[in-house]
Order: sequence, then structure tokens, then C-alpha cells
Amino acid sequence: MIKAAVLFADGTEEIEALTPVDVLKRAGACCDIVSVSGKTPIGSHGVKIFADITVNEANFSEYDVVVIPGGMPGARNISKDKAAVLGIKNAIESGKLVAAICASPAVVLAENRLIDGYKATCYPAENFINSLGENYTGKRVEVFKNLITGDGPRSAMDFALAICENLNIVPKF
Repeated sequence: MIKAAVLFADGTEEIEALTPVDVLKRAGACCDIVSVSGKTPIGSHGVKIFADITVNEANFSEYDVVVIPGGMPGARNISKDKAAVLGIKNAIESGKLVAAICASPAVVLAENRLIDGYKATCYPAENFINSLGENYTGKRVEVFKNLITGDGPRSAMDFALAICENLNIVPKF
């Protein structure tokens, strides 16, 4: 069975986290909501989430994919968490699938120098685009090697479907 870790922090954009959770579960994957903000983080629109585990309890080597939603300050909160960044780094380096959307490709991945040389997209704000530099593609969803990136809430479903496609699983709608 495919296992997914979906990171969540206070200030995470709910649609970017919960759409992949829903779609992956419809495809038969096991999804853990992994919080960097305790067991009940609160999303950017005030939705309280009940995490399955905290980032300090997670063993990232057990997951086939790590999903990093955006939203601010959620992306910044994930980016500052050493255990989350180390788990993401290990996933990328071991060739596992990593998927980041909205601010997270810039704030979590690029600012922590985790995707140097990768093509990626992100939320089209100038500071995020500048973080990606010449690697920014401007696509709604970019798939490059073992990295999937998305531009924001409008692309949450396409982002989730790209994750499933790369894991060779099909959601049942």
C-alpha cells in the first residue's frame, strides 16, 4: 500500500493539504497528516485539523511521498521545523516523490536549498518566483524527476491527481 505524509502547520492552506489527502485516500493510499504544530494545527482559514502524528513521531523513510502544502505562515512554519526539513531532504535524496504547492516550493524547498537544479513552479508572487530563480516554469503543475510542484489553491486537484499518476494509483470518484 502506498503511504503518504501530508505535512500541516498552523497557517497551512487547507485546500492544498486536504485535496491531496482526499484524492490519495480515494486511490487506496494510506495518508498521515503530519503536524509541525502539535496535534491540532489550525489552517489559514481557521479550520482545526486533527493530525495523525506530529513531525517528531514521523519516520519519513516509511513514506512513498511527502506532500508539502502552502499557505502563509504555514509554509514558513514547515520551513523552520528541523525534523520536517530533514525528512523532506532525505526523501528527495533517496528518490522518493516530494510534492509541494503554492508558497512551499519557494519557502520550504528553495530556501532550504533542497531543489537546486530542479524545475519547479509556485504561487506567482515575485518573492517566491525570485526564490526559485531560473528554475521557475510558471506552470500550474510542474513534474520534474521526483518533484511535483503546483502554483496554488486553483491547482489543488490537478496537483493531487499528478501525485496519484506518479504513484501509479487511480482515485475512484
